[in-house]
Amino acid sequence: MTINDIAKQAGVSPSTVSRVLNNNGLVKEETKRRVLKIVEESKFVPNVFARSLSNENLINNVGLIVPNIDNPFFAALAEGVSAAADECGYNPFLFNTNEDVKKELRYLQTSQEQRLRGLLMVPVVENDTVNRSYLMRLPIPVVMIDRESYNTNFDGVFSDDVEGAFHAVEALIQNGHTKIAQIIGPQTTKPGRTRLKGYEQALLENGIPYREEYVVEGFFQKEASYEAMKKLMRLKDPPTAIFSANNLTSIGVLKYLKEHNMRLGRDISMVGYDDIEVLEYTDINLSTVSRPVNRMGYDAMMLLHERITHTDNLNGARKRIYLGAQLILRGSERMSAKMAEKKEPARQKTPRREAEPIQNAPAQDMEIKAEKIGAV
Repeated sequence: MTINDIAKQAGVSPSTVSRVLNNNGLVKEETKRRVLKIVEESKFVPNVFARSLSNENLINNVGLIVPNIDNPFFAALAEGVSAAADECGYNPFLFNTNEDVKKELRYLQTSQEQRLRGLLMVPVVENDTVNRSYLMRLPIPVVMIDRESYNTNFDGVFSDDVEGAFHAVEALIQNGHTKIAQIIGPQTTKPGRTRLKGYEQALLENGIPYREEYVVEGFFQKEASYEAMKKLMRLKDPPTAIFSANNLTSIGVLKYLKEHNMRLGRDISMVGYDDIEVLEYTDINLSTVSRPVNRMGYDAMMLLHERITHTDNLNGARKRIYLGAQLILRGSERMSAKMAEKKEPARQKTPRREAEPIQNAPAQDMEIKAEKIGAV
C-alpha cells in the first residue's frame, strides 16, 4: 500500500493524503476521516526516509528570498509571511542573499531543485538580466515584495514610497528647514528611486532648490550611511536636516551623531524611513515613516497561496497591493533655536508633480490600494 493507493481509494490527491498524514495543511474533516480510516484498515506505515525525498513531503514548501536579514524590516516581513503560511499549511524556507546577485541566482536554482510550490522574493536589483531570465523560467508562481524585477509580470505587495518620502520631507519643511539632505538607497531598486523622487517633489512644491551635494548614497547600509553623514557634515554649508532612506541608514546616521556629540532636535533634525523598534527603549525619539511590514508579508503569502491553489489562473492579470503608511512625528523633525540661526527665507511654492506610474504595469493589472499616508 502506497500513498497513491490510499489517495485512489479515498478519491483525493496524493498531496491531500500527505497533509493528513503530516497533520499539515487545510483538509476538510470529512476527507481527513475517510483517509485515516483507509490508513487504519490497511495498516499503512509510511516510510520516513522515502517520504523525506518525495513530492508529498515537499509539496507545501515555499521560499522567501530577502536581501538582508539583519535589517529589522525583513525580519518583520518574514514574521508576516510565516503567520500566513501557518494558516494555509505551508512550510516557509528563508534564503538571505546579503545583497549578492550570485547568491540570489543560487537560491533561485535551489527553489527549483527542491521543488518548492512557490516563491516570495525581494530582489537585490531590478535589472540583473541573468537572474531575471532564470526567474521568468521558473515553473512556479512568484510574488514580489517591496522591490521588483524589471519588465516581469509577477504579483506583488508594495508601499507608496513616493508619497511616504514626500510627507517625511514636507514635515521637515513645515518646521522651517530648507537645507535638507537625503542619504539615498541604491538607485537600482524601486525603493531607492521612489524615495528620492518623493524628496525631489517635496522640495519642488515648496520652492526649495535641489542641491546635488545634499544627496549622498548610503546604499541602505549602516557603514555606508555613516560615511555619507560624515561627507554631509564636512560641507561648507552643511544641512540642518536629514531624510534617511531606510532604517539601516538611520542607524548609520545615529552612530555618527553619537560619536560627534550631536543631538536630534538640537544640532540637527531628521526623519527616517521604517521604524527601529529598539529605539523604543532609548531616549532617541526619531520621527519615521512607518509601514505595516507584517501585513506586507502576510498579504504576499496570501497572494502566493491564491496562485498555487488556482493553477488555472497562473498566467492571469497580475495583482499588485499598495499599502499605506503613517508618518509618526516624535520631535526629531523640529528646528531648534540653534538651527534657526541659519534658516533661509522660504521660496515660492510650485504645483506638485504627480508620481509616475509603475513601470510596465499593464492596464488590466489589479491594483489594491490602502489608505493614504497620514501623520500621527
